[in-house]
Amino acid sequence: MKKEIIKQKILKQLKKDSIPDLRFLYSKEALSVALEILEKLLEEEKKDFKEKLKIKDFDITFETFEEFSLLDCFYSLLDHLQNIKSSKRIREIIEKIEPKLIDFSNEIAYSKRYYDMIVYCRENCKLDKQQKKFLDDDIKAYKVRWIELNKKEQEKLKCLNKDLRKLSQKMWNNTLDSENEFSYYLKDDTFLKEFPKGSLSIARNKAKEKWKKGYLFDSSSSFYTNIMKYCLSSKVRKDFLKARSSFASAWKYDNRKVILEILKSREEKAEILGFKNYSELSLVFKMAKSPEEIKTLLKNIYKKAKKKAKKEIEELKSYFKLKNIKDYDLDFYNRILKEEKYKFDEKKVRKYFEFNRVLKWLFFIARKLYNLKFEKIETDSYHKDIKYYKVYKNDKFISYFITDYFFREKKRSWAWANNLRPKFFKKGFQKYPIVINVANFEKQEKDTLLTLWDTWTLFHEFWHAIHEMLSNSKYSDLSGMNVEWDFVELPSQIMENWWAEEESLNLFARHIKSWEKIKKEVFKKMKILKQFWTWNFYLRQLEFALLDLELHFTKASENIKQLDEKVFKIINKLSIFKKDKDYKQYCSFTHIFDGWYASGYYSYIRAEIIEADIWWKFQKMWIFNKFVSKQFLDKILSKWSQKEAKNLFKDFMWREVKLNAFFKRQGF
Repeated sequence: MKKEIIKQKILKQLKKDSIPDLRFLYSKEALSVALEILEKLLEEEKKDFKEKLKIKDFDITFETFEEFSLLDCFYSLLDHLQNIKSSKRIREIIEKIEPKLIDFSNEIAYSKRYYDMIVYCRENCKLDKQQKKFLDDDIKAYKVRWIELNKKEQEKLKCLNKDLRKLSQKMWNNTLDSENEFSYYLKDDTFLKEFPKGSLSIARNKAKEKWKKGYLFDSSSSFYTNIMKYCLSSKVRKDFLKARSSFASAWKYDNRKVILEILKSREEKAEILGFKNYSELSLVFKMAKSPEEIKTLLKNIYKKAKKKAKKEIEELKSYFKLKNIKDYDLDFYNRILKEEKYKFDEKKVRKYFEFNRVLKWLFFIARKLYNLKFEKIETDSYHKDIKYYKVYKNDKFISYFITDYFFREKKRSWAWANNLRPKFFKKGFQKYPIVINVANFEKQEKDTLLTLWDTWTLFHEFWHAIHEMLSNSKYSDLSGMNVEWDFVELPSQIMENWWAEEESLNLFARHIKSWEKIKKEVFKKMKILKQFWTWNFYLRQLEFALLDLELHFTKASENIKQLDEKVFKIINKLSIFKKDKDYKQYCSFTHIFDGWYASGYYSYIRAEIIEADIWWKFQKMWIFNKFVSKQFLDKILSKWSQKEAKNLFKDFMWREVKLNAFFKRQGF
């Protein structure tokens, strides 16, 4: 009886218009019946789909194809739990339900009757522009999947889809487990004299938890960054870089076999669908027309980047009178160069970037530009650090927003934005989106001070979330992350600019103790240093992007040894610093093997080129210009995939994209 009560309570929460009670949905009792609920909802949807296929042509309307799914909603929430608090139980639930979900997805994807219904609606029903685009996108996807394929080939594709999802999950689990297994102990502070005090205190407390004296470091990005910048021991820095470059590359968490299978399965899928390689298949739904076009663009930037990056390294060697420099020493000397030559101390500057104040600053900019208001919801969540908000535009409610910004064990590394529940409006039935930001900032005992990188990350992910909220389409398929993938980073990247502009910083940046604004000379240095060491960063991004393209453009390796050699050869051809055989960073490259960026990691650079071009217009007209921000909202932010991305850009800029602004920003 109790079991049935729990099930009913779960369904009641999923049907709520507001944010469901995630503390309950993520509880032990709810997870004990979660799989049964998922299977029940799946059977109901399968039954509904079979009934839908019986609809006569003359009874088909656009509404036939737009349904709210409790199954998708619950699965999305559980998948999120796996990302922020991985456990044996949640992994078991996901592993058991996913094959069944993919089977159903495959059934829909290769239903000739359903495809014919969509085509009939497109050709015969009265539709508005958005409805036409909605159906056109579906028809294109069916054609790319080759709906006319024979049954034997279709069955192969269905099996490949299941295998790829299973492999993707395995790669993610291996990466997370490998990262969580890492720890590094220092018995005293001999090498930590210059370490940020807050971070040092956290490391000391971690050691105490293990009944040790000294300092214990985990795999968090904050610890890694601080070790590389402030640890006085070159050996320790080398150990950290080596660990970072070899997660999930050996023993029980070795991802190399998984990656090899992913590449082979993607290659086979592309071949069945009539493409020369997986890159060609991937680019069907992107702005770029061909892998060759992307390679030409990236190699053009790469040539310039390598020259500039070498000059940046020579500056370090010259200043410190070094004959040679190792890659694990770059950040350390880089930081000292900033402090001594440019008189810029990041530890002092971060005192102007207290977390809560920066978040208020973000909310203020969103209000100033787009008239958005964030109203905190006072309620308990599944962790004390997680906050809920209602979001209003022009005083009209548009979305829920959840923030989860601090590092925890068993939480996926890095930062992201996601939509836990898409919007849905149909005949009086409505669900507002639930958008979330996740990060892994280091939470300090007293005031949490963000590094400049943390602040940049906060801005980046926040504007992904804003982009998600501001879609003016009532259809979820034309909202969410459905724009071409080499355009999806544009809003987040362009809004990063506001964190480094003097006029913007003056609104909120205050010293944590004195409450003073950042001094003029610091602003000037920040502006100069915006171009400092950028080309080594771009070179790294280009290495990843070109490696990604090469792995998906050329034939998959036959075995692990060949794969290692192939990656080793590509990276050493591109990198200034030659890697040794232990370098296996591709084994934790989840962006392309467990994410949306397969043969699309170039999107970051492509979007930055577009962003630099658009930012030039904001700068020219004033960064808080109401007319420009409204045009950006009306032409790009609110449109999502209602038009092709190239046309969204043209609507705003009245021309094609140019490279000039991007190169000028980098000092050319």
